[in-house]
Amino acid sequence: MAGRIRQEDVDAVKERTDITTLVGQYLTLKKTGHDSLSGLCPFHQEKTASFSVSPAKQVFYCFGCGKGGDAITFLRELEHLTYVEALERLASQAGVSLRYEGDSPAERRRAARRIALHRANEEAAALYHRMLVDGREGAEARTYLAERGIDAAAAEHFEVGYAPTYPDFLLRRLTSLGPEIPLEAGVATRGDDGTVRDRFRGRITFPVHDLQGRGVGIGARILPSDPRAGEQAKYLNTAETPIYRKNELLYNLHRARGAIAKSGEAFVVEGYTDVIGLHQAGIENAVATCGTALGEEHFRLLSRFAQRAILAFDSDEAGARAAERAFAFQEAYPVQAIVMIMPDGLDPADFVRVHGAEAVHLAAKLGRPLVEYMLRRTIGRHDLSTVEGQSAAVAAVMPILQRLTDPVRRSEYGHLVADLAGVAEHSVLATMDQQGGAVRPADVEKAVKRGTVQERVEREMLKLLVRDADIYRELEPRLTEDHFRSQAARHSFVAIRGAGGDVAALAGGADEKLAAAASSLAVEPLDGEGTMDYAQHVWMRLEEFLLKGRSDALRMRLQKLNPTTEPEYDGLFAELVAIDGELRRLRHGTSLP
Repeated sequence: MAGRIRQEDVDAVKERTDITTLVGQYLTLKKTGHDSLSGLCPFHQEKTASFSVSPAKQVFYCFGCGKGGDAITFLRELEHLTYVEALERLASQAGVSLRYEGDSPAERRRAARRIALHRANEEAAALYHRMLVDGREGAEARTYLAERGIDAAAAEHFEVGYAPTYPDFLLRRLTSLGPEIPLEAGVATRGDDGTVRDRFRGRITFPVHDLQGRGVGIGARILPSDPRAGEQAKYLNTAETPIYRKNELLYNLHRARGAIAKSGEAFVVEGYTDVIGLHQAGIENAVATCGTALGEEHFRLLSRFAQRAILAFDSDEAGARAAERAFAFQEAYPVQAIVMIMPDGLDPADFVRVHGAEAVHLAAKLGRPLVEYMLRRTIGRHDLSTVEGQSAAVAAVMPILQRLTDPVRRSEYGHLVADLAGVAEHSVLATMDQQGGAVRPADVEKAVKRGTVQERVEREMLKLLVRDADIYRELEPRLTEDHFRSQAARHSFVAIRGAGGDVAALAGGADEKLAAAASSLAVEPLDGEGTMDYAQHVWMRLEEFLLKGRSDALRMRLQKLNPTTEPEYDGLFAELVAIDGELRRLRHGTSLP
C-alpha cells in the first residue's frame, strides 16, 4: 500500500494550481474588490452572491453557508472526492508527478504498471474515436448513431468510437506499450492458438472511466447490420483487469457527479446510449452499470453523491427484475431508490428522444420507492379474491418487510400491504413479528380475518350512523356513495340516508333483508368507543381509502398518456399532486386502526 504523499509534491500542486481558474470552471466570478472575486455559492442555493475568492491568498469562503478552504478543499467538497483523489486530479492538471513516502520498488513497479494500463485504454479510446469521426470503416457506425439520435457533439463529448473489423488495428498502433500491456489492459486478447488480437472488432466503443477520469475499460456494441449480430452478444465489455472491476464502476459518474451532488438525484440506467440520450436532452445526472446488475458497490458509490437513485430501467420483465435486485443493497446505504419503469416499451434513450426531458422528470415524479414497487408487484401476482390468495400474497412479501430495520417504515409498509392485500392490518403486523424462518401462507391465514380492512371500516361507519343522531348529522353531509366500495355497504348507506338515520324506520320496514341488516348494525358491538372523536377517525379512514383509490387510478391513466402531446396530461397530473397532498395531510397525526 502506498505511503503518504511527499509534502514537496503537495506544495508543488498548490503552487501550480490557481484557485481562481479552478473555481471559474464551475461558476461565474465577478471582481468585487482589490483581492476579491464573488459569485453564487455552488454549495447551497442562493440568489445573492455570497461566495468569495481571494487570488492573493488562494482561498475561498462563503459568507452564506460558511464553507471555506484552498483549491484542494474546493474540489473535494464540490465533487465529493477524498483528499488523495482531489490532489491526484489537481496534480494531473498541473503536470506534477506525485511520489509516496515509503514506496518499495515493488510498489513503484505496480504504480507504473497501472499508469501504463490507463494509458493503453485511453490511447485505444482515442484511436477508436478518430476512426468513428474520420475513418471510412466507421461510416455504418456513424449512420447507426445518427439513427439513435446521437449527434456529433455528444459523440465527441463521450469519445464514442468505432473498432474496425480487422484483428490488429489497435495492436499495430500500441507497439510503444510492448506486447503484454494491451493484453493486461483488456484491449487485446489471446486466442486458443496463442495469437494475440484486438478484443473489440466491428463494434461501436464507449470508453469507461474511474472517478478520477482515467480510462479503465471499454464497452462495445455490435452493429445491427453486422452479419455476426445474431451470433454474438450485443455488448462486449472489458474483462476484469487490475484497473477495471465492473461491479465497482458506473459509466459517466466522473462527469455526472457534480450534477448529481447538486440535484441530490442520480438517474441509473442500463445502457451507455441511455446515458448519452439523457445528456443530450439536458439531463446530466445519469449513470449506467457496465454490463452487470446494479450491486452493493454501485450503491456505495452513489451514496457519496446522491440522496435518491432513480432506477430508469426498460419497461420489460428484465427491467423489473433489475430493479428488484437492487433491494438487496439499498437498505445498507443512505440512498432512496425510486423505480421509474419506462412506459410505451421504450428504453430511456428512445423515451427522452420521443417525449423530451420534461416527460422524463414527470415520469420520475410518478415513480414509486423501491420497497413499495416490490410490494405492489409481488402482491399483484396473487388472486386476492380468496382468503387463501390473500394469505399467499402476505406471506410472499414478508421477506421484504422483515428486512426493513426502521420501525416507522415497517409500520407504514405493513399498513400498505394490508390495504393492497385486503386484510386486517393487525394480521400483517402480527405476521411480521413472527420469529424463526420463512412465513407460510397457512401461518398468515390464521391471522387474517374475514372481510377486507375497508369493508370492516365501512361497516363501522354504518354502525355509528344508526346509533347516534349527532354523529349522523355531523358526518352524513361529508359521506358519498363512493366512500363505500362493497355493494352491500353502499346499499345500506343509501337506505340509512333515505331514512334520515332513523334505524327504527328501517327495522320496521317492508324490506325484510334491509330490516335485518339495519337491526344487525344497531346491535353489533363497535370496534371502538361510540364518541364523536372516534367517528371522525373512522371517517378519515374512509376518506383515505377513497383518495388512495383515486390516486392509484390517476397514476394508471397518466402512465398510458404521452405528456407532451396529450393536453389532458397536465390537468390529470395536477389533480394527482393535489390528491397526494391531501392524503399526506390526512395521515399526518392520525392513528390508523
